[in-house]
Amino acid sequence: RMAQGQGGEGGEEVNPMGMMGPMAMMMMMQCNPMMANFAGMMRAQQGLQKEEPPPKEEPKEEAIDPDVQELGDYYNIEDRWIKRLDETMRKRRDTKEQDLAKLYEVLERARSPTGLLTVKIGEMESGQFVGKVKPDKDVERLARKFKLDERVKSRLTEVAVRLKDSKDMHLERLEQHLTYSKHPNAMATLLAGKLLEHEVDELPDLREAEQVMEKFRLDEDARSKLREIVEKRAADKSEVLGTVRKHLEASSHPSAMLCRIARSLIDGEKLDDPPERRPPPGPTGGSERDRERGYDYGRDRDRSRDRS
Repeated sequence: RMAQGQGGEGGEEVNPMGMMGPMAMMMMMQCNPMMANFAGMMRAQQGLQKEEPPPKEEPKEEAIDPDVQELGDYYNIEDRWIKRLDETMRKRRDTKEQDLAKLYEVLERARSPTGLLTVKIGEMESGQFVGKVKPDKDVERLARKFKLDERVKSRLTEVAVRLKDSKDMHLERLEQHLTYSKHPNAMATLLAGKLLEHEVDELPDLREAEQVMEKFRLDEDARSKLREIVEKRAADKSEVLGTVRKHLEASSHPSAMLCRIARSLIDGEKLDDPPERRPPPGPTGGSERDRERGYDYGRDRDRSRDRS
């Protein structure tokens, strides 16, 4: 029985110290210092075993989204940028399909797909990236009118989506400028880029310039130049158009005059007012050079009568 009590039925060892009552334990420790040391060591060992934290499991790295990996493989993108794109796309799950469609579209034309992708990831992270969206009816109308290609149409659609609060105004101004451009595709790309990159808040209104075009019956080249003048001098366009009017009124050939002064105005120069236009020759005849020299044809006629 004693052996059974010490070993237990299951053969487990029993701590003899644990079988004593608290008072008996205390008396034994007082009588035997070695016993006290042994008990302290046992308690310390048990405490260490309890305090030891369980081993931490290392977080498992999420696998790259197969669709993201496919895009990376298609354009031979570096692994680190595929991973960065995947991390960014996980925050844009609702627009994943549109985002990937847009990336395929823009990377297809890129000389350096990896370089452009880094830019687009930055746009995603800053909330500026717009995935492929449904065609806009107003953009479609402009595309048909000016025969814009798909790439430009996509850019204008981006304007309509990202600047939707003032979409109508932006598209109306774009239409004005494209009307007087000889290269609508290039002009649309340039102007849309300025709006999307916030280089300008809005394009200048051309209605005042159109009045000048009609009044002086400017030809195609002159109208194109006047559009460019207004774009470059948007901050003081009314003053500049006033200067243009004065020069055209003083000229017998307004279109040629406009083309002559255009570069100076585009470069920001301030032109002096032109001299007043001279009246046409009177009934007395004679050339303009003779009149400038003060030649008096009336006096000539009087002399002829006296001789007769």
